[in-house]
Amino acid sequence: MTDALTLPQVESGGTRPSSGRSFAWGVVGVAAQVVFTAGWVIAETWQGPRYSPIADTISDLQARTAPHVWFPIACFALGAIGTFGFAVFGLRPALAAAGRIAVYSPWLLAISALAIGNSFPLIPCRLSDPGCTATAQLLSPGGLTDAIVAGLAFLGLALTPFPLGRRIAAIPSWRRLTPVTRVARIVCPLSYLLLAVSTNITSMPAVGLIERVLATSCVLWIGALALNLILESRQQGAPALRARVASNP
Repeated sequence: MTDALTLPQVESGGTRPSSGRSFAWGVVGVAAQVVFTAGWVIAETWQGPRYSPIADTISDLQARTAPHVWFPIACFALGAIGTFGFAVFGLRPALAAAGRIAVYSPWLLAISALAIGNSFPLIPCRLSDPGCTATAQLLSPGGLTDAIVAGLAFLGLALTPFPLGRRIAAIPSWRRLTPVTRVARIVCPLSYLLLAVSTNITSMPAVGLIERVLATSCVLWIGALALNLILESRQQGAPALRARVASNP
């Protein structure tokens, strides 16, 4: 009887996270997306005239020859760690009421986000640098690692709207995200497919733009999840606040 009073029950038989903790992790999730995006949006401003956000990739901002390379590296790492914490300690408990439906999906989001924030080993040069080629990048430890890890991480992020959408749909209070999920299920995989095709076509002039569309789509999707967690935490905390006020007139 005491446990029933102290730990609110959810439909699946588990326990809900406290509203304060959910709110905090929701804020962390939103902040992580802002920091991650700032890493490439701000760093573009000091790359010089040879670098083009349309033609050159975000990865080139992390090259050993890039100016102030520490800034995007730090932003990507902080954004990745924040997103990992949000997914594991905020989103995963909040969706516990969905039971076993796509139970792995918060972990897919967390691990993919953590991988996308890795910048090491560094790429040796930017494609906009004189004498740097795509072959020189790919044959280096940094370029090969970036191609494999970032490729798999972006694939994981692009696919998360499918299993997470199923898990969200099982919880009535999270179904407000259904329209967002539908859009993410189209835009994220399509952007990834376009990026995969464009990176294998040497004449493609907009690889950087396509990668930025993919990154922005994933950031907005994760940000929507974090914002909804904040809304849920406030709705959960409201009854408890009214009860405290009523008991202390």
